[in-house]
Amino acid sequence: MTASRAGGASGGLVYKWNVRASTLREAAEHVQPGKGGALVSDAAQELIDEGKAEGRAEGKVEERADVLRQLLEHRFGRLPLAALGRIADASAGELAAWFKAALDATSLNEVFVEPALE
Repeated sequence: MTASRAGGASGGLVYKWNVRASTLREAAEHVQPGKGGALVSDAAQELIDEGKAEGRAEGKVEERADVLRQLLEHRFGRLPLAALGRIADASAGELAAWFKAALDATSLNEVFVEPALE
């Protein structure tokens, strides 16, 4: 069994453990005799499901970014690198707000204006 450390997407540390399935099953058997395999299978399925959900969410954000980029290029022509960078680094909420702003904006600068505090 080995462990490695890396920076995660949120900036925190992420530990990745390389453990054989048989080692996990044996450890789970000590916790709940007769149910070790099921515990490991359930945990593995949960991790797979979480990975799929994260992948779908990331895909949606990437798709929103691409649609926004296409809209902005259609309305305002070739985008400067700064705008492309902001779009690439944006959250889903920012992309949605910029998309709405792009529908009525008369310039690219109007799209990226921060909303006034209420």
